[in-house]
Amino acid sequence: MKKKTAYGLSPRQIIRLLAIGKKGGDAPTGAGVSKTPAEILGGILSSTLPLDPDSPNSLPVVLDWTGRKVLSASGRKIGDLLVEPKTDLEVLRGLKEYGKTMASGTSAKAKQAAATAIYYAAIASILVFHEHKISHHSYERLDKAFTKIERKPWVWPELKDLFQKARAFCRQCKKDTG
Repeated sequence: MKKKTAYGLSPRQIIRLLAIGKKGGDAPTGAGVSKTPAEILGGILSSTLPLDPDSPNSLPVVLDWTGRKVLSASGRKIGDLLVEPKTDLEVLRGLKEYGKTMASGTSAKAKQAAATAIYYAAIASILVFHEHKISHHSYERLDKAFTKIERKPWVWPELKDLFQKARAFCRQCKKDTG
């Protein structure tokens, strides 16, 4: 006799469902339903800073041990944090890692593109507002990456402006060191 469980799911189906949730991977989106990079990026930028350490989509714990920087950023939209000059450096470092982790943790091209935009937006924000480079990439490589992302039609205007400023910063640094 087959065992019945919640909502008519078999124990095997429930185990599979729980495993999907625990991995934090890409959830099935349904037959023929896929999101564009614009929709995904818009969702990320409009969402608040994820700080739950038990959530697979949470901001990595790279913020200071006192929690003050976390609290100053909690509840704020990611898009706002990326373009505001007063956003703390450690919060932006966390957003960089968040984008990197999200991009490497999915096989969905649209999600990778949106997450990569977040990754480079955090790097750009640190360059522009803190005049500090947190990437091993050269200024020339960053300039090219910012240009490539800025040209995408789905990138928000505020981020395009940030990428333009970061490109100018990179070019000035290349001149100063070249």
